[in-house]
Amino acid sequence: MRRSPGAAVAVAAVLSLASALAASSGFAAAQSYWVYVAAESEDEVSLLRYDAGGDLVVEKTISTGWLPAEIEAPHGVFVDPTGEYWYLTLGHGFPNGQLVKYETGSDEVVGVAELGLFPATIAVPPDGAVALAVNANFHGDHVPSTVSIVDLATMEPVADVPTCTMPHGSRFSADGSKHYSACMMDNQLVEIDGASLKVVRRLDLVRNAPAPEPMDDHMAMAPPDGHCSPTWATPHPDGRRVFVPCNRGDAILEVDLESWRVVRRFEAPGAPYNLDVTPDGAKLLATLKGSAQFGVWDLATGERLHLLDSTMRVTHGVVATPDGRYAVVTVEGIGGDPGTVEVIDLEAGERVASAAIGKQAGGIALWKMEGP
Repeated sequence: MRRSPGAAVAVAAVLSLASALAASSGFAAAQSYWVYVAAESEDEVSLLRYDAGGDLVVEKTISTGWLPAEIEAPHGVFVDPTGEYWYLTLGHGFPNGQLVKYETGSDEVVGVAELGLFPATIAVPPDGAVALAVNANFHGDHVPSTVSIVDLATMEPVADVPTCTMPHGSRFSADGSKHYSACMMDNQLVEIDGASLKVVRRLDLVRNAPAPEPMDDHMAMAPPDGHCSPTWATPHPDGRRVFVPCNRGDAILEVDLESWRVVRRFEAPGAPYNLDVTPDGAKLLATLKGSAQFGVWDLATGERLHLLDSTMRVTHGVVATPDGRYAVVTVEGIGGDPGTVEVIDLEAGERVASAAIGKQAGGIALWKMEGP
């Protein structure tokens, strides 16, 4: 049946009014966020979506690895700056771990590269040319290890840069000019030049002084009067500082990059593990692995704004959403417990959503944000 022009106008007016009323009532289309999370004890990666004000939903579960008789331990996750690909480190192999390249959307494998002993965290600079993966060697001897550099166009390893004992927390500065990682057994922060891909500086985080290169037979140089055991390195968006958690020192250190010294200390009881900084540079986020908590600090004042208990043990990874509204946190669980992903409202300091995934939820990366 054909409507008259007047009827069509009336219908359009009603629809417009309904839309306006829905928006004013809080029913407008929500901002949506997608994250990839690795479940280390399941050989799975979950893709989750959070619609602001709604539920956290597991949209897809992606199986990883090729060894049926062994858990290959998916650990580090990173999304390409273009959003076209995502990368995953598999910690176990014969003998080495691997870097796997996936296409976002289809989540199909498009490349594989061999790395070192138990590769952990991975980072990709803004130009997307290479990946740097720290070979943490969690289960081997405490001897100096390396950062593997992979050409992402060919998925060919191009270098292994010796850094320190049990490197972890691979991250680039915002402009890609520098790469930072921490040495869990050496108490060092290591800086790699983004152009030459060579180590240019080391900082002893306990002595607060430049550190020497590790020796071949070295068994970790932690001094008898203190231990930091740094587990992460997060550059600030302003490019002038890096934050490092002391997992065994219950503190987060701020390192000034010009003076190459620790200039501020945030008390963080509960074994801080992973960090992120909101994109506006205002808030520091930290998982407290030992106490199963999550903390938020104001970087202007140094004040701790929020401290939240997680629903499970053990808190692991954290990523801030691009708009700075939320933190998405991974919680490993213990034994047969499922892993958990939690969404935290950073202004209110409240958990607003959570979802269960595979066991030992750890590495996390934000894929995209969409909405009005």
